[in-house]
Amino acid sequence: MTAYSSSRFPLEIGENGWLKTSDSKYTAPILDRDNVCDWLVIGIGFAGISAAKRLTELRSGDKIILIDAIGIGEGAAGQNSGFMIDVPHNINSKGDYLSSIKKDKDTISLHREAIEFSSQMVDEYDIPQNVYNKIGKLNGAATPKGISFNKDYKKQLEALGENYQSLDSKQMSEITGSNYYEQGIYTPGTILIQPAEYIKRITERLSDKIKVFQNSPIKKIEKKYNAWDAHTSNGKITAKNIIFAVNGHITNFGFYKNQLIHIFTYSSLSRKFDDSILKGDPSWGLTSSNPIGTTVRKIKVSENESRLLIRNTWRCRQNLVSLNSDFKNSCKKHRKSFIDRFPKLKNIPFEFSWGGRVCLSLNGAPAFGELDENLFSACCSNGLGTVKGTLAGKLIIDKACKSNSSQLDRYENIEKPTILPPNFLTQIGANLRIKFREITAGKDL
Repeated sequence: MTAYSSSRFPLEIGENGWLKTSDSKYTAPILDRDNVCDWLVIGIGFAGISAAKRLTELRSGDKIILIDAIGIGEGAAGQNSGFMIDVPHNINSKGDYLSSIKKDKDTISLHREAIEFSSQMVDEYDIPQNVYNKIGKLNGAATPKGISFNKDYKKQLEALGENYQSLDSKQMSEITGSNYYEQGIYTPGTILIQPAEYIKRITERLSDKIKVFQNSPIKKIEKKYNAWDAHTSNGKITAKNIIFAVNGHITNFGFYKNQLIHIFTYSSLSRKFDDSILKGDPSWGLTSSNPIGTTVRKIKVSENESRLLIRNTWRCRQNLVSLNSDFKNSCKKHRKSFIDRFPKLKNIPFEFSWGGRVCLSLNGAPAFGELDENLFSACCSNGLGTVKGTLAGKLIIDKACKSNSSQLDRYENIEKPTILPPNFLTQIGANLRIKFREITAGKDL
């Protein structure tokens, strides 16, 4: 008998500001009895909701269950910075922007496939603009090194034939209300999401057609005859097909051993403040031109009030457990980054701080495909869970249902995650690299 089990489950760090400020009150029940279905989707994140939605399109007559180990919107998907990005925005592994134009064009095509799919869900489910806002994003540079990165980025965008706007320090100040940035690049295709609310609202609408359960961790799955039994503490689900949409948690079930890197990154959300204190655009999102630098978002919360989000600090923890010291140190860095950029707001405290998990592979490849008979993986979003998770969730159903898809062919041609050194060596190496890049980032961090 084939069986896979996990004794470890996601642990949340701090208070998730997105979840705490969400308007959605939707919750789902705990699984407390046995169920039978055609499809079980494990994980209510971007991949999970996209897989469930695609199943309602391709297998509308089948019984579908969507389940999560914790509360809806509490996991990594509801903790990220909420950038659904269409064009590449980080330097590739070779250290430059220009060595992989064909690969980047394929990536853009795949990302836009995901954005189109999510946009269709947003339209169908009446998701409001403050939850899903096609506003574009800034790539901000605060140092000569950051400016050099953006110079190369412009060359890449031009080689790709993509639209962008180059911004000087005055224009950056007019948008952000901060004099911190020396230069920037605006690209128009990014969606800014309130991630926890996006997950909750779409899951609520999906629950009209499928069964949804939360706070019900799957502890073991085993193959019996032509179906899988998935066991929780209070019941089991017998399913013909199972989709793992759990990002890095997939390794706790024994899959992709020594192939995935587990990173924690941390965010803080300010208390509401009066817009008269900080001029600039009502809402905007900024990623640093330096990949290790600080991400900033301004979020409009009422007619005259806003919040600011700061995200930085990365730490590799291969056991998927964040250290309290990592969290405390990140909060100190958030405070410094916040005051340096917005000195007029130095008396505005953070109301929420939290950590979230990021899953990477060394070569940027997804953990995607059939793991066992009728057991599938749509995991490892490589730091872009909003768009890559959406894409993987949709395409894994196309694969499982044998639906014709040119994008599936392109996605399956991506190489598989490469083998890593033992976990302790991977963790040491990753953290040394992160530390060095943080030290050399200067004001970009």
